[in-house]
Amino acid sequence: MDLGTTIIGGVSVAICAMPFVLTNRSKKKKVKQLLISLKNIAKEHNSEITQHDIFKYYAIGIDASKNSVSFILKTEEEEQSYFINLSTIKKCEIVKVGSSGAHSDKDIDKLDLKLSPVDKNKPDIMLEFYNAEVSYQLSDELQSIEKWNKTINNLLHSK
Repeated sequence: MDLGTTIIGGVSVAICAMPFVLTNRSKKKKVKQLLISLKNIAKEHNSEITQHDIFKYYAIGIDASKNSVSFILKTEEEEQSYFINLSTIKKCEIVKVGSSGAHSDKDIDKLDLKLSPVDKNKPDIMLEFYNAEVSYQLSDELQSIEKWNKTINNLLHSK
């Protein structure tokens, strides 16, 4: 009788754990695909990724030696990719768009990293780190955008 109970218990645990295992595998596969896409963007411009962050919908990487940033935003509807030569950028800043204009971290609807080019005739480059319409909950995107803002500004000031 104990053997039967043990087998039933083991099978029950395996069935309950299966969704978590499959979800984790799927997430790792998406992260790997984003990293490959990010490296391909850099490689197309004779650059490589020396430092990177990857989240559910975006990946950002930098090549400090070539002074460049690669970024990819991948949602179910679209995929956008950017390669930015930082020698053409004047400044980098965080843009928070919140409901009712509030600047509280709890009311953020959109979070962008704005890169302003040296040439004033060219438009600003907006790298989207978070959009409430795509991802319902803000997680570590705020820490990530602050890190990349600091990293990029350090490179801009060192050149």
